[in-house]
Amino acid sequence: TLSLSGVPAGGSPSLDGKVRVGFVQFSGIPTNVLPNGNIDAAQTTPAQTGASGRLTGSKVELESELEWQETNYMQGGTFIASALDTAADMFKASPADGRKKVLLIFTDGRIQDADKLTTA
Repeated sequence: TLSLSGVPAGGSPSLDGKVRVGFVQFSGIPTNVLPNGNIDAAQTTPAQTGASGRLTGSKVELESELEWQETNYMQGGTFIASALDTAADMFKASPADGRKKVLLIFTDGRIQDADKLTTA
């Protein structure tokens, strides 16, 4: 049995009520320094687009989220600290219903704000 979804290994997982996903981009050109010193270079989808920057298990919302993120791809540096703050906020806003909270990070490996990660 897979620990995150509860589906037997080799089975077909479903998002129906078991898993929620959210997307946060964290590349970009630093345009704003937050009070904690982090570079504000994270973005989620805006209101009324996909899941509006929150965790969701809806396939329709996830497809819309992914399409928006692809269309609004952020080029530039890799500033991860504000993205971790954004992800933490998404987790906090998610109902406390016993689901495990897991964060997957995909990066080119050239993090430019590593000095800020201890405060993220």
